[in-house]
Amino acid sequence: MLNGRDFELDGGRHDAQTSRYARELPEHWCFDGRAFGGYTSALALAAVFAHSGRQAAASLSVTFVEAGVPGPVELVARTIRDGKAAQAVEATISQAGRTILIASSWLADGWLGPPAVDPPVPFERYGTATAPLPDPADGTSLDWLRDQWAPLRFAHRRGIDYPDSMTGFHRGRPEVALWVSIDNGQHNGDPLRHPQIGDVLHADAHLFDSPGQVTGFVDAWLLSLDLTLTWQPGAHLLPSTRWRLFEGRGSAATSGVTAYGSLRAQDGSLLAVLTSQGLVR
Repeated sequence: MLNGRDFELDGGRHDAQTSRYARELPEHWCFDGRAFGGYTSALALAAVFAHSGRQAAASLSVTFVEAGVPGPVELVARTIRDGKAAQAVEATISQAGRTILIASSWLADGWLGPPAVDPPVPFERYGTATAPLPDPADGTSLDWLRDQWAPLRFAHRRGIDYPDSMTGFHRGRPEVALWVSIDNGQHNGDPLRHPQIGDVLHADAHLFDSPGQVTGFVDAWLLSLDLTLTWQPGAHLLPSTRWRLFEGRGSAATSGVTAYGSLRAQDGSLLAVLTSQGLVR
């Protein structure tokens, strides 16, 4: 389950343009001693929200510089441009004097309400005008992900088109589909003050699953270079504990991969479009 306190930050505004925060990077957000990029990216967005005081992000663009490790981290959020209706913020996370992540985000009042016109979704494999999306209850159990990897215990997942084990990857078809929702345990309410933080976790957790269908995760490992999310207006209004349909596709070369995907609500409405690039190791 997800503990919302893992996204609480110590510190605050240093001057009119800059805020400085600190917190501990916990072991349970690491894979074999290396920080889960979804967690550090979500921390960066948490710093953006804390610094700006705004409630909805339009976009988040992350560059991974080095891998984080368990221990203290420092976060600096800086206003790049500030206006009445929109604000651009840059967030940097460093550890022991090393920059591990740089992120930039636009936050805009125009994203506070739902879209005036529903956008077409980038994938149309699941859900049409006459047929609803598949029910999460009918999906296959993906608890093996939670059992095998501690950083992935933040979510419930139900598979639509997804391997049933780690060795099940390498199917040769670079696409996946699964339902995801933040796990708040036995508690009521949303553990995240900003549900878009949960979207960041889902994106980084599953974008590389699509090219992983080609490279596999047994003989090869994929190293993230970046992560980008662009949200639709009103995406922040859907609680993180509600189901989202993640659909992903990608491509693989000898030493590099690209991935793209989307998050949709159960009514089929588009929430966010996602991309990531990486290296094969």
